[in-house]
Amino acid sequence: MSIQDDTWHMAPEYPDRVHYATGVLLDAGDFYAEQNYHRGRLATALLYLMGSGTVAGLKVEWEDSLEPGGEFPDGRDERLVVHPGIAIDRLGRIIEVPRAWCIRLDGWYNAQDADELQQGFKPPPLGSVVVDVFVRFVACERGKTPAFASGPFDALDAVQPSRLRDAHHMSLVIRKDSNPPTPHNRWTGLPADATATEMHEAILNPLTSEQTKRDSNGELTPLREHVDGQDVTDLFLARVTIPAESSADGLRPTRTEESNVIVDNQKRAFVYNPVALAKRDGITFEAP
Repeated sequence: MSIQDDTWHMAPEYPDRVHYATGVLLDAGDFYAEQNYHRGRLATALLYLMGSGTVAGLKVEWEDSLEPGGEFPDGRDERLVVHPGIAIDRLGRIIEVPRAWCIRLDGWYNAQDADELQQGFKPPPLGSVVVDVFVRFVACERGKTPAFASGPFDALDAVQPSRLRDAHHMSLVIRKDSNPPTPHNRWTGLPADATATEMHEAILNPLTSEQTKRDSNGELTPLREHVDGQDVTDLFLARVTIPAESSADGLRPTRTEESNVIVDNQKRAFVYNPVALAKRDGITFEAP
């Protein structure tokens, strides 16, 4: 499936509703505007009511390699696994991962540029290469249907995708900065026992901050967890620490044998559902 630019990502912050009248001619732009309006209202509601982050699942785990035998007669390579789950990105779009996503970590490591890995190496006491796992929303084309040729072309057999499927894209980013930042928590500074007035003041503060900030061209600005050139809608999932030893001759850092890879799932942003918050506060919904 090929990836298509998402029209909601490119849409204005305040989408207009299409006005219908008898005899008005409609084209593809009108139907995109209709979709963008409804998608935009839902996305805005989710973002401002719930926030951006992990809603459920999407736990990242490291699994060591296995020798042949039992459930894996041919053995199994070392891998990172992102389990199924749902998240909301900074535009309020739903990112759904319906099945586990895996990558062979040692194969990925060996395929990286040696200089990139050297820059991502953190000296002792950490003695590791630090990598972050991100996920982002993508729209994938599905099927083909006859259509008029677009652009400076003349064709009688032109086709266009008949459907778009909401999908996801995973990426591993080597962290070259000495102290890689993690996602910002909008509610930092609000005490656990905040009064109603303190809560109201926090709500009255503008939500723009990092999440919705755009530059003079209307483009979203990178979040602090993003690196140069990264897609600014990437959602941080986990930090992976790969034990290694620096190479003095400029070669890639050598992975430390018999050392487990550490995955930190706690640095991500979370979206807390009302049931979880109620349970934490001792409110139950079971029948007496």
